[in-house]
Amino acid sequence: MTKRTLNVAGKIDYQIEKYSFTEASEPGRLANQWREVIDECRQSHAGAQERLRIALLNVDYVTSFELPFRLMLTRAPQLIAGIRDELRLNQKNVIFNGKRFGCVYSLKADLSAVPDAFQYSLATRIQRVDPTGTTATPFQKIAKEVKAPRQRLKQALESGLHVTALDGLFWFGIQRIAADVQRLRKSGMVIATAETMVFDSLTDTTRLVPVYRAEAR
Repeated sequence: MTKRTLNVAGKIDYQIEKYSFTEASEPGRLANQWREVIDECRQSHAGAQERLRIALLNVDYVTSFELPFRLMLTRAPQLIAGIRDELRLNQKNVIFNGKRFGCVYSLKADLSAVPDAFQYSLATRIQRVDPTGTTATPFQKIAKEVKAPRQRLKQALESGLHVTALDGLFWFGIQRIAADVQRLRKSGMVIATAETMVFDSLTDTTRLVPVYRAEAR
């Protein structure tokens, strides 16, 4: 499948009024560590790699599931791979929300005290300001109507929406949007891809992220 280039102008602002990402049995110590990490990242306007580094150095352990949501990372696996040897990360296989397999990463050698399963939830209120006038409303509507994350993405693209990696994260629960886009391409969809500037008020940073749009064959 040929990947076409999509030209996107302007910057999309994500003004985050409420953002609560929690784990059902998270210890108070871990919650405090994460609050301090988020504060430090925001105050220093840290980029993606630096946000990951700050978390790994200051939190007892992090999970592959939470990294995209807590740190707004759209390429978490690649970032982990790039820092794994430098920090000598140890890992443990775990289960998320009763069905998804993933990993815990830590600088600690002994991970026996780390739980084998995690139950996460996310509650948000986010204003999406797009030069084209597209708000959060159509994404929220699809999220209510469709349960499966990849099917949400498919419906959004088929409806003509331009979907950024942060749209996928915030409203569709997609942590690795490129992988889902690739699967949709293999199923026959023609999806144009590009990068667009975004700002989010949680990390207080502006950067390029992938954006996708369906095209006629």
